[in-house]
Amino acid sequence: MAPLVRRLPLPSQHRLRRAEAYLDTLIYRLIDARRTTGGETGDVLTMLLEARTEDGRPLSPRQIHDEALTLLLAGHETTALALSWTWYLVAHHPDVDAAMQAELQTVLGGRLPTAADLPQLRYTRMVFTEALRLYPPAWLMTRRAQEAVMIGDYRFAPGTFFLLSPYLAHHDGRFFPDPEAFVPTRWAAPPEAGPARHASLPFGGGPRQCLGEGFAWMEGLLVLATLAQTWRMQRAPGPPVEPWGLVTLRPKQGIQVHLTRRGLRGTTHPGATGPQEEG
Repeated sequence: MAPLVRRLPLPSQHRLRRAEAYLDTLIYRLIDARRTTGGETGDVLTMLLEARTEDGRPLSPRQIHDEALTLLLAGHETTALALSWTWYLVAHHPDVDAAMQAELQTVLGGRLPTAADLPQLRYTRMVFTEALRLYPPAWLMTRRAQEAVMIGDYRFAPGTFFLLSPYLAHHDGRFFPDPEAFVPTRWAAPPEAGPARHASLPFGGGPRQCLGEGFAWMEGLLVLATLAQTWRMQRAPGPPVEPWGLVTLRPKQGIQVHLTRRGLRGTTHPGATGPQEEG
């Protein structure tokens, strides 16, 4: 029905088209500016401009636009949501917060983290991984069978449309003991001793797995390590936090927290973190 809905003169479709036009203009303006200035900046846009297809041709302006737009949108909201859910869980588990702080102080000693520090931030990664298990931002995925496929005793014809839910898989007791509990140390075991293949799939799996997975891990862990060194987040009175399954898994009414600067007693700043602010 989506192609039909897009043709209807609805206010929502007018807003969508205006937003698309704004983003198209913004992205093409950035591409044109980079082509004009040139130089070796080393950023993603320069790499896209310098990329070549398998037959040696440069990417078309539309291809560069699509790649840049995907990074801008898909790499923003999902990471912000993952961090929002992580802070929500850590605020409810002071023991996890204390263990993460001990690691951050040992590895970083108060300085800003870099990508080179990430292999040493093992417990911090466990915390983020467990948050992605309980509240995967990409909670529902779709796939379409290109050919006939057998799943168990069932045969599905070509073109069959499948809905796959990482959220349901991550909360399945067959794969994760005590699946509703927030237990970061469940990820301390080596991969071969961990959950079954594709039991955890916050970034999907197979040939259609998210291309931005490595970027998301780096971005999420660096933001988490940076903020956690300075701020402690504690739940503030407010409406109950409910997962809201839209295109992504959002906290329905945001997450209310108190911010306390670490090392300063009695300095509490009430504030609200929604899915965008955390990122």
